[in-house]
Amino acid sequence: MTSIKVIVADDHQESIDIMKHLLTSLPEFQLIGQCANGEQLVEEVIVKKPDLVLTAIKIAKKNGLEAMKECLSFLPMIKVIFITGFDEYAIDAFEMAAVDYLVKPVEEERLAQALEKAKNIIEFEREKMGNSLKQQQKILQLRDQTATLFIPLDEILFIEKVGKKCLVYTEKEIYDTSETMARILTRLDDTFFHAHRSYIINLEKISQITPQKESFIVHFKDYDQLAKISKLKINEIRKLI
Repeated sequence: MTSIKVIVADDHQESIDIMKHLLTSLPEFQLIGQCANGEQLVEEVIVKKPDLVLTAIKIAKKNGLEAMKECLSFLPMIKVIFITGFDEYAIDAFEMAAVDYLVKPVEEERLAQALEKAKNIIEFEREKMGNSLKQQQKILQLRDQTATLFIPLDEILFIEKVGKKCLVYTEKEIYDTSETMARILTRLDDTFFHAHRSYIINLEKISQITPQKESFIVHFKDYDQLAKISKLKINEIRKLI
């Protein structure tokens, strides 16, 4: 897991020391800055872009609530745990979607619980973002003679090498490109298989396989064009599907 970058802010060095002591004992957290006032906190967040801020509320120059509102305006994914000697700001803090609100004196175990909660939220959001990016990447980008093509992977039935070109077959259209099969293969996911020297096949689109002399013929549902599997690859295909 990528480290969770943390900035702490308080105008009492004792509080800073407590936070630093606990953070250094937790390998998943990386302390990247400490601040003594709200203005410094905003500057540090702008420059260092942490994942999490632990801050007091009543600190010099700009209080913790105001500073974090400003930080959230340009870094909306940042998480915050407020650690303060006052309990009257709890509603304001949770309106800002604070991970937690701790009233001093804070026991180390309670702070550890808040950090664990923050870690779980950050890991969940990272995973969600990663999955979203993976979905966005399920597009085959190709160059033809006049333009760049963007073809959804789940629309591709198979790809055929014909001379110096490759033909990309979908149910609605056939696209041609001068890009090589080897180059195309690196941009496909594991639903595709290089089944023959001239064919890459979408395994999820196969409806039938029939033998024909030295190779096998691949049929696709409601589609007239056919692809081939070499006899050397047929056992691998059968295992995969």
